[in-house]
Amino acid sequence: MKEPTQKSRLYFLDWLRVIAFGLLVFYHSGLIFVDWGFHIQNDSFSAGLKLPMLFLNQWRLPLLFLVSGAGIYFALGKRTAGVFAKERLIRILVPLIFGIMVIIPPQVYFEWLHRKAFDGSYLEFYPLFFKHITWNHLWFLVYLFTFTFLGLPLFFYLKGEKAKSVITKIASFLSKRMNLLLLVIPLLSVELFLRDRWPDNRNLITDWYNFTFYFIILLYGYFFATVDSLWPTLESNRKKYLLIGILSFAIIYFGWHQLGINFLEKLALGRFIFDFFKCLNILSWILCLLGFARYYVTDNSILLQYANKAVYPFYILHQTVLIAIGFYVVQYDWSIAAKYSTIVAGTFIFTMLIYELLIRRIKQVGLFFGVK
Repeated sequence: MKEPTQKSRLYFLDWLRVIAFGLLVFYHSGLIFVDWGFHIQNDSFSAGLKLPMLFLNQWRLPLLFLVSGAGIYFALGKRTAGVFAKERLIRILVPLIFGIMVIIPPQVYFEWLHRKAFDGSYLEFYPLFFKHITWNHLWFLVYLFTFTFLGLPLFFYLKGEKAKSVITKIASFLSKRMNLLLLVIPLLSVELFLRDRWPDNRNLITDWYNFTFYFIILLYGYFFATVDSLWPTLESNRKKYLLIGILSFAIIYFGWHQLGINFLEKLALGRFIFDFFKCLNILSWILCLLGFARYYVTDNSILLQYANKAVYPFYILHQTVLIAIGFYVVQYDWSIAAKYSTIVAGTFIFTMLIYELLIRRIKQVGLFFGVK
C-alpha cells in the first residue's frame, strides 16, 4: 500500500467526514423517539433506539472535531495567516450568520408549534425569534470558528521548523506499541475536573468542559496530520482499538446506563471508572475508525468528490429539514419504525434536492453555505 506523504490529501479522512455528517441524520431523527429531549418529540418512545444512539453519541462529535483539526493543517498549506483567516471567515462565519438568520428560525417555529407555545404564522413568529435567538445545531461552527482563531498561533508554530524535533520525538513515542492510548490522559483530566463544574450547555461562554474537551480533540487531529508515522500505527492496531472500544462501551453501558444492572454506581470508585472507560471508549473508537478507514478507503472517487462538496451545506440544512418533516410525521398514527424511516429518508431526499437545485447551481446561494 502506498504511504501518503505529508502533502498528500488523505482521502480516508474525507470519507470519515462525509460518513460522520451523514450519521447526524440518523442520530437527530432518533432524538425524536427517545426521552433525551429534542425540539420535537413523538408521543411514545423507543427503548430499542437508545443503545445505538448512545453508541453514536460517544464518538461522532469528537471524530468530527478531530477530522476538522486535520483539515485545518491541510487548509493552512503554504498560506499566510491573513489569507487563511480570510478564507475561514468566508467559509465559517458567513454560513454561521446566515444560518442563524435564515436556517435556524424555522426550527424554533416548528418547535413552538409542536409545544403549543405559538399558533401564528411564520411571518408573525420571525421577529420573536430574535428575542430568543439560538444557534441550535450550528454550535459546531461557533466552536470550530473559535478554535481555529484561538489556536492559529499554535498551528503556525507546529508547522514551523522549531517544532519539528519535538513533534518527531512525540510521534516516535506514540507510534510504539499501543502508546496512542495514552492520549486518554488529557481527556480524562478534563472529564474529572471540568464536567461537573460546567455541565454541557454549548453556549461557548460558560461551557468550559465542552470547550476544553473538543479543543484537545481538534489539536489531536492537527497533530496527527503533521506527521506520517502515526497513520501506519493506527492501521496496524485497528483491530486492537476495536476490541478495546467494544469492551469500554460494554463497561459504561452496563455499568452506568443500563437500569437494573448499572454496577458501577454501587462502587466507591464507580464514577472514576466510568469516566476513565468513557474517555477510553471515545478515543478507541476514533483510533479504530481512522485505522479501518485508512486500510479500506484510501482512494479518491467521483462519489467522494461530490459528497465532499455537498457535506457542509448538507450539515447546515439537514436539521431544519428534519424538524419540518418530523413535525408533521409525528402527528400520524404510524409505528415508530415507519415514522423514523420516513423522517430519515425525507431528510436525505429533500436536503439533497435543495443542495442540487439551488446551492450547487447558484454561486451566490452557495456562498452562504460555505461552498467554494
